[in-house]
Amino acid sequence: MRKLLIGVAVLAVLLVAADRISAAVAENQISDRLTSAYGLPDKPGVSITGFPFLTQVAAGDYQQIDVSASQVPADGATLHDLKVRLSGVHATVSQVLGNGSSMVTADRAAGSAMVGFGTVDRRLPGGLRLHPDGKNLRVSGRLAFHGTRIPVSATVAVGVSGSGIRVSPVSVDVPGLPGLPVSAYSSRLRIVVPLSTLPLHLRLTSVHVTPDGLSIAASASDVQFARG
Repeated sequence: MRKLLIGVAVLAVLLVAADRISAAVAENQISDRLTSAYGLPDKPGVSITGFPFLTQVAAGDYQQIDVSASQVPADGATLHDLKVRLSGVHATVSQVLGNGSSMVTADRAAGSAMVGFGTVDRRLPGGLRLHPDGKNLRVSGRLAFHGTRIPVSATVAVGVSGSGIRVSPVSVDVPGLPGLPVSAYSSRLRIVVPLSTLPLHLRLTSVHVTPDGLSIAASASDVQFARG
């Protein structure tokens, strides 16, 4: 009886080890494909959740796959600390092993990332700089107007547009020039930071100001994210 129990225990350890090794191989394959598909500077971290892994392989359905990357290029901007959670992932054994030509799909994807203030700063007229101001951004500096550089202090809000992050003026102050029409300078503070081409077919859903940058959230459904 004792030998039987020892044998069962050893078998269980071997099965767990085989399961974890198989999961690591699959994670590495998916990471390689994502790196190639999106031209990432470094391989992203990939974690397949759920145990046992091999039963998910047999069914071709995976509960959740988490993807993380420190830097990802997107529409001329750089996304920092990207995290994406893929739910309801469907993949055959050959796809997991890196074979075949069809796409790995996911029912849903939800992601988050940070966009540096410099990404917005570069799209403002020259001479203006911004910094966080609660839920909005504060813009200050000198704005060129009819050959003269006038001092401007403004509060701008951030939001989501169809093509990226929308920046729009909330209040604008031009000291010493009360008669200057607001439209003469406020329209130049209305810009869009393009973010329509995000990794994994994500679409921008929200953006918030934080002390360290703009925190964005994105989501997608019926995602095709890795070719075998």
